[in-house]
Amino acid sequence: FLLLVCVCQSGAESLRYSVPEEMERDSFVGNIAKDLGVPVSQLAARKARVVSEGNEQLFRLHQNTGVLTAKESLDREHICPQSDTCS
Repeated sequence: FLLLVCVCQSGAESLRYSVPEEMERDSFVGNIAKDLGVPVSQLAARKARVVSEGNEQLFRLHQNTGVLTAKESLDREHICPQSDTCS
């Protein structure tokens, strides 16, 4: 039982943010550390990262502050050309 609890607590967390279309480069999206409730120092220790489905990284995580920003201007038609909604 103790091993199961340790494994479960070390699992990955997921966060979702909504961002407006045409968001400018370097715009604030969220604070990962605050939203996960972990100290900023733990982001690097836990190897926090942003994962994208495609080849493009659209967001940047600043591990020393926990701030997530848009890496470039976001254009829904470019990211999800065949869809009314984009995830």
